[in-house]
Amino acid sequence: MFITGHAEVRAVLSDPSYVPPPVAAGAEPGTLGWLRARVSRFAAGPAHAERRALVEARLAVLDPAALRTAAAETTRTLLTGPAAGQATDMATDMAADMAADMATSEATDRTTDMADRVLAHGVPTRVLGPALGVACTDALVSDVATVAGGYLSGVTTPEIDAAVAALAAVAGIPEITILLQAHGATTALLRNAIARPPEPLAPDDLLRDTLRHDPPVRATKRVDATGALVEVDLTPDLAFGHGPRRCPGSGHAMAIATGVLETIMEFR
Repeated sequence: MFITGHAEVRAVLSDPSYVPPPVAAGAEPGTLGWLRARVSRFAAGPAHAERRALVEARLAVLDPAALRTAAAETTRTLLTGPAAGQATDMATDMAADMAADMATSEATDRTTDMADRVLAHGVPTRVLGPALGVACTDALVSDVATVAGGYLSGVTTPEIDAAVAALAAVAGIPEITILLQAHGATTALLRNAIARPPEPLAPDDLLRDTLRHDPPVRATKRVDATGALVEVDLTPDLAFGHGPRRCPGSGHAMAIATGVLETIMEFR
């Protein structure tokens, strides 16, 4: 069943009897199944409340304004090359590639190309990692991206399980939760915003407009009290959800996305 209509969707998302599809317990430690069985997103009842509170506590000490500034600075570094004393092969190679590509590209193509290059290097993870006390390395960025590929579906591979084990070795479950949630949703929001027809909008207005018309997540699934699976429409205006499971990091995600987008727009 697919539920649409703003009032109907809000009612479902506010009703605690509608819960996420259950996750099997007993998976081997350090695997994707093990991780999914321990995060708040797939939990219900007291377990969900307890796990969500841990995530909210970590988010509460993060300043969205500081995240926005860090996202802008990280994006600028990726677009122009590293600051003195911080050179990396990744940033140097990317700057050289961009110089060659931008010489012959049109403005729209340049914007898309810049976005692709920046987002491919995991700006949300590079910003949130240090803010959460997790050392940000290229390995962390790669592991977050790898795990995110199966996080929602639960479909795993040996590579995903290995990446989960690597994340668990450097971060706790609340930190991993935040990194994974930010990677997929924030990256998709930015891609959708950049793909929209050019409009005379400020970066934050463009992002809000994108959330209304082309959100990164268009629907979510719940199981009702009888065990029946339902899908609920998150468009329009419910991109961050509603009720007790509304995204606790929506302000942080918007701050990071705005910092990235405003910097890309400066370089157009």
